[in-house]
Amino acid sequence: MLEIARFSEPGTPVSLAELAAWTGITRRYLEQLVIPMRRAGLLRGRAGRRGGYSLTRDAADIRVGEVLAAAMGPITLVDCVAGEGACARAPRCECRPLWLLLNDRVRDLLDEHSLADLADPAWHRRARVEIERRRARRARAQRGKS
Repeated sequence: MLEIARFSEPGTPVSLAELAAWTGITRRYLEQLVIPMRRAGLLRGRAGRRGGYSLTRDAADIRVGEVLAAAMGPITLVDCVAGEGACARAPRCECRPLWLLLNDRVRDLLDEHSLADLADPAWHRRARVEIERRRARRARAQRGKS
């Protein structure tokens, strides 16, 4: 999905052979990956000599969470966040609220970013700065505890 967002012209399909060359992923595996993306309405296919796959929406409008959910199913860090019936202890579990909060934050983060973000070198620079800032803040907090 990211390679299609990065290298294709809007509305111009990209062949699986091109995707395989760009990504190093086998064509056979790509054939399996496009199925759930099409079902989720993220990709459209066009048959024929100039056929291939293109995004159904602008890359800025496709959230990373949508892509992962299409590929893997709902984002659930642990089974109990899928519903109370997933775990016999869920109704009385002291940890479940933490798992629910953590799962929601992961989903929020994935939905906060689009394919266009991931394809943008400036976004990567900003993300690295944010990561370093957070790591430095945690390190200072750890030193303060010692």
